[in-house]
Amino acid sequence: MTEQDSIYRSVVEDQTELIRRFRPDGRLTFVNRAFCRFYGKSAEVLLASKFQDLLAPEEREGIARQVFTLSPETPEVRTEPSFTDANGEVHYVQYVTRAIFDEEGNAVEYQSVGRDVTAQRQAEATLAEARSAMERASRVTTFAVIGGGIAHEINQPLNAIRLLSASAMLLEDRSEAPNKGVVRLLKKISGQVDRIDSIVNHLREHLRNNQTVTGELCNLGETVQSALSLVNAQMIARGITMELYVAPGIKPVAGTCIRFEELVMNLTANAMQALEETDGAQKIISIKVVPIGSDSVELSVADNGPGFDPRLAEELFEPFYSTKSPGSSMGLGLSIVRTIVQSAGGFVVAENRPEGGAVFRVVLPIVEEGRE
Repeated sequence: MTEQDSIYRSVVEDQTELIRRFRPDGRLTFVNRAFCRFYGKSAEVLLASKFQDLLAPEEREGIARQVFTLSPETPEVRTEPSFTDANGEVHYVQYVTRAIFDEEGNAVEYQSVGRDVTAQRQAEATLAEARSAMERASRVTTFAVIGGGIAHEINQPLNAIRLLSASAMLLEDRSEAPNKGVVRLLKKISGQVDRIDSIVNHLREHLRNNQTVTGELCNLGETVQSALSLVNAQMIARGITMELYVAPGIKPVAGTCIRFEELVMNLTANAMQALEETDGAQKIISIKVVPIGSDSVELSVADNGPGFDPRLAEELFEPFYSTKSPGSSMGLGLSIVRTIVQSAGGFVVAENRPEGGAVFRVVLPIVEEGRE
């Protein structure tokens, strides 16, 4: 080794960057001390292996393809593989790899210089999460203001409809030959006006984050059946089969029934939207209300759609988060579901089913009558 080679090797060995060289078959021919320390292996062990051996199995093919397709026209590539150390901690390394060519343009060796960018990646992820949280908070604040105005404006035509339907019922009752069918329809209209008014008020409470549990008791089985009667026509129109099972003797839960109806309708609407992405197969929504032990009841809404990315299981319940195409959903349905469930002292989880599709499980504590 010449003095110049000795100086060069000393400089390379003293670098904090990870330096490696390898042949076209991937066999490592040189690694510096920083490289050995980072991977926790001796130079002898590393030089008996290939650079691909240090890559995660799911990354090997893609990174090797990027490296071994380098050419004189494109001699350099930047990659960022992950590495799990002996303690199970995941690190990310940014490598700049350059191919060395002979006179005929054939790659004879590759040299990489890398640096640990784990801290940078974590900082970027934290910053992105903070920005996302700020954006969601800003949207919620803005929507709360707009929602309050909308609720105020909606109340005016609702009161007008309520007054008109009450007046029409009174006129029918006083007529010599009242039409019972008309009276029945007017009562239904009045009932739906009250329902809209209640939903608007609950939405306003949700946006204000002012959820409280009332002293009312609700039969969840009856509530589910009532809610499904309102969406049954939609499911038939979409070719969806509804499977419903309510265990006998379900004990009541704390809360207003109309809020739980809203919960069921939001979960059902979410399942129907998921099934829009299913072609050819029979579309099924399965709803069950069953006791869990002696102190809880579970409501589950399952579909046989495409399911969801498990990494998004928690984000699904964030306000304004939606996996649907832009403009097709405001992303409030599942957020409202979680708020209603938590206000009743329960919890909700989203899971993928082994047989395909997704299931949302709502668990609520039961309340013995007389012990509200």
